[in-house]
Amino acid sequence: MAAASLRIEATGKPKGCKLIRISADLEDGVIQSISIRGDFFASPVEGFDRAEQRLRFVPTGELGSRFEQYLQEEGVEVQGINGDGLEQVLLSALI
Repeated sequence: MAAASLRIEATGKPKGCKLIRISADLEDGVIQSISIRGDFFASPVEGFDRAEQRLRFVPTGELGSRFEQYLQEEGVEVQGINGDGLEQVLLSALI
């Protein structure tokens, strides 16, 4: 059976977050690529980019916790975005 591939474009402003825009390619509920943009602030940007790249091959249901983990490991400080909000925006596009 062929894998189920899906391209997601999602925008939202979850509670406690600024505007978040996500573009993602999913295959069988696993992130193949993801781009996270919006009105939030992240520093250093290079660390945020590395954390974003590390989300590849993460199951959609683990996006929030892994995002938080990778930000911490990369030493990134953020304002206006959090893992729960990010996961909520992505999952809302799947409903």
